[in-house]
Amino acid sequence: MRPRIQSSPSPIPVLSGKKEWAFFIFFSFLIFSYNLFGIYQDYQGYSKSEPQALQATIKLQYRKQKGGKSYFVLKLEDRNAHIFYTTSRQDLKDLIYRDVRVFGKMAECSFWEFLKSCYFHTYQLSLLPKESYKKPLRDFIDKQHGDANSALLYKALFFGDRVNPAWRNIANVTGISHLIAISGFHLGLLSSILFFLLFLPYRFLQKRFFPYRNLYYDLGCLVLLGMFGYLVLLEFQPAFFRAFLMAALAYLFYLGGVALFSFSMLFVVVLLSLAFFPSFAWNVGFVLSVFGVFYIFLFVRHVPKKRILLYFFGFNLCMFLLMGIVVHFYFPYFSPYQFLAISISMIFPLYFPLVIALHLLGLGDALDPFYLWVLGAKIPFIEFYTPWPLFLGYVLASFGAIFSRKIFFVLLLFGIGFYGFLLLRFCKILGIGV
Repeated sequence: MRPRIQSSPSPIPVLSGKKEWAFFIFFSFLIFSYNLFGIYQDYQGYSKSEPQALQATIKLQYRKQKGGKSYFVLKLEDRNAHIFYTTSRQDLKDLIYRDVRVFGKMAECSFWEFLKSCYFHTYQLSLLPKESYKKPLRDFIDKQHGDANSALLYKALFFGDRVNPAWRNIANVTGISHLIAISGFHLGLLSSILFFLLFLPYRFLQKRFFPYRNLYYDLGCLVLLGMFGYLVLLEFQPAFFRAFLMAALAYLFYLGGVALFSFSMLFVVVLLSLAFFPSFAWNVGFVLSVFGVFYIFLFVRHVPKKRILLYFFGFNLCMFLLMGIVVHFYFPYFSPYQFLAISISMIFPLYFPLVIALHLLGLGDALDPFYLWVLGAKIPFIEFYTPWPLFLGYVLASFGAIFSRKIFFVLLLFGIGFYGFLLLRFCKILGIGV
């Protein structure tokens, strides 16, 4: 008989007792301090007054205009994942994801700014012969698209590549940046696809050779190995790394009968992520992914599961409302078209595996006409940043919602009021009658 998987009737807490929590926090702090000191040593090396050579990969390249003259802005990432921006007035070809040698020196930059990015004065820029190991994969996508913009979108979806300003503006204005930027949402979809593909072959082999094995334990391990390989391909992209670490811990906790999907577990994941990668604290994608998971846990905690379709719609609606104030603290763009993000988020679990299949079949350009139409659309928008007192109060109330269902629904009312305010502001600025 195939063994059944059962949850522990009394799940063990992630960490029990003040001593365990104190030891874990202290241990995480030691790792954090060690890694932060390593980054500080790198900072001191770049802070030297004399020019030096920097070997880096160009992560982003775009043209800007200033004073009637055009120049290129280049985003560089060195071997230790430090980010620099530089400019060039040369007529450069497309150098995105090429390795370069930059001779120059870092502009005046504090250590805390260095954790995010600094400007690098470039005296000489030379191309290195080495190409990215992902080039064959990118070429596979490029060959299926006559328009470079469509290829850029898919390379962002599949490989975590940066989108160009045109796609970035569309994503920000329509509120779908979380779908284009790879995160835990994509990990969940890819894990489900991989589990489905492995299920039947494993069952076939299990019945004949190892009926004593537990299907869910083994496939869970195989899926995690597959996702780790994908994490390496993404070069440990922060939001996906957080999601993978959470999935790996969830698997281990399940094997040990430890409570899953708790706020304690989220805290452990965040602390471990920051301990090993201190610069994640300045990564907006990582921060927003943590908030996203936090509000998912709040929803699951306070909203009872009833009809599956109603629950699915309510989930996407609540995530949209709960994340609004947080997102606008970092990104100011608002348009009424953002309300479409609720429906788009619901469709995305079907869209993502569909476009993967289309590319595997060599039909990747099937939706290109639609993308060209979207890029050509003129979407009106306004800009509004969440004031920091409102943001701080909202975050504190969010922590309070862990213990109070009433506060959770107050947060939803805040979300409705916030979007109502943005809609009225939009109509006023654009002169639209309400």
